[in-house]
Amino acid sequence: MRLPAIALLLALVAAPAVAAPQIGGYTNMSHDAGHGTQVEYLSPGGGAWLWYPGNSVILPGKWKRSGADICFAYTANSYNPVTGHKGGDWECMEYRLWWWAIDERVEGDPLKLEGATKVPFKLRKERVRFDKLIARVTGKKPPVEVTLLTPTGEEAQSCKSILANAEQSKAGMARAVSTYFYGIFMGEPCVKVDYARAFDLMKRSGTDPTPFLRVLRERAATGNPKAIAALARFGP
Repeated sequence: MRLPAIALLLALVAAPAVAAPQIGGYTNMSHDAGHGTQVEYLSPGGGAWLWYPGNSVILPGKWKRSGADICFAYTANSYNPVTGHKGGDWECMEYRLWWWAIDERVEGDPLKLEGATKVPFKLRKERVRFDKLIARVTGKKPPVEVTLLTPTGEEAQSCKSILANAEQSKAGMARAVSTYFYGIFMGEPCVKVDYARAFDLMKRSGTDPTPFLRVLRERAATGNPKAIAALARFGP
């Protein structure tokens, strides 16, 4: 049974710390090309129920805050395919990275994941809008507003605005880093992948290149010539 590390699914930019929103009592959805769409309800009492693509059961777990981190623990028979971490004990990550990896969230548990064992249906890897997912599962519109977030945890902007503001400020540069690095914005094609541009913006904005270099190494290991060349140029 696969367990993703939601915070590691997107390469994220370093920007001013976001104010901590309420965590418990919300259902979060994230998406990346490697893992696909995944949905998780976090209860106010520290419970977690993860609906992961390809799984036939809901993965139960728990969450907690620990300083600047957020930590998750899932069942012993689960594992994290990104880090290799096996379930059963706590795995922590920077809270801001976890928050910035969320694409959409909604208050409450409209999909009734808490306490569920079987998934409503097997999720595919393709990105889906949260309101459409809720409508498919429940047969009706979301009972509360779905909040769409950007990779920096802010309300969604457009691809066009991200690129247009890439030179306006350090914050604008930081927002554009992952867009140029991945060539997508909110799961949709946005701009041609440009590693040179992405790393230039990282340097000028003070963005930590570590997560991006990790992705480059993974891509280079598959024989991707563009990633190999970029790693040779921008890697340590």
